[in-house]
Amino acid sequence: MDIPNAVSVWVHLPHLPLHCWGDVSVKAIGNAIRQYINICEPKDNMHACARICVEVDLGKGLSEAIKIKMDQWTHIQ
Repeated sequence: MDIPNAVSVWVHLPHLPLHCWGDVSVKAIGNAIRQYINICEPKDNMHACARICVEVDLGKGLSEAIKIKMDQWTHIQ
């Protein structure tokens, strides 16, 4: 039986500031986590949590947190 080296997973980003929800920002966050694939578009009142799909190398796993920095603003996600 073949075991995959990488899998696609949905990552929740709770309380992601709205100014980070642009396509460029979301792709940069996804690539900082691992390899960005897609974002789940929010429905109605789902703006409290962004969800992005990333490809994860099973040998490396996922980071517990990432640091987002824009100019002088910094956020740990």
